[in-house]
Amino acid sequence: MKALMRVIVPVFVATLLNTFVSRRIPFTAAMLCVKNFVYFHLMALYQYHTEAMIEYMENNLEEFHRQKVVFSRFRASKSTKKILETFKKHLTLGKQEEWESDPTWDNLSAAAMHHQVDDDTMRIESEIAQHPVNELDFDFVKRHLLNHFSDHIRQLGNLLNVSSEHPEKVMKDLKQAYTQWNCQEAGFQILRIKARKEVFQY
Repeated sequence: MKALMRVIVPVFVATLLNTFVSRRIPFTAAMLCVKNFVYFHLMALYQYHTEAMIEYMENNLEEFHRQKVVFSRFRASKSTKKILETFKKHLTLGKQEEWESDPTWDNLSAAAMHHQVDDDTMRIESEIAQHPVNELDFDFVKRHLLNHFSDHIRQLGNLLNVSSEHPEKVMKDLKQAYTQWNCQEAGFQILRIKARKEVFQY
């Protein structure tokens, strides 16, 4: 996570400095979303938590939930993406017709036109982001578990006490032992291979 923080947030910042005005709002939201998620994850790994730390974690998670909508379009199915593309074309054509019907449009300078196009594009992107599509959500188990981290820490202590890292490592060793058995008494042979490996490691 620290490596992610060192790489992806500076990338967002560098991109934000050289982008159109219409892109700055989603890039800022993406940066805040990633930054708050990384802060939440790093604080969850502390070996000791005070109530103030837990509140910081909860605030970071709330901010992550507020900003995560910027990534919603990347969780969309093909049919949902098609709906959003159609909606975007409809809004863009409406703006183009509005420009053509405006008698003052042709009298604007190139800089003023560019500025107006940027503003209208930003409004279109904002409307698309708020367009209600049922499939665009983050309702899956691993995301939902984050909501219970703070309560778990209050009741049972730091999360390292229930880390799944060790059981997953044991499972990896058992899978490797399974490839070495001779199809007779699988359980006994797998455990013997595992025990032999532990003896040599000791």
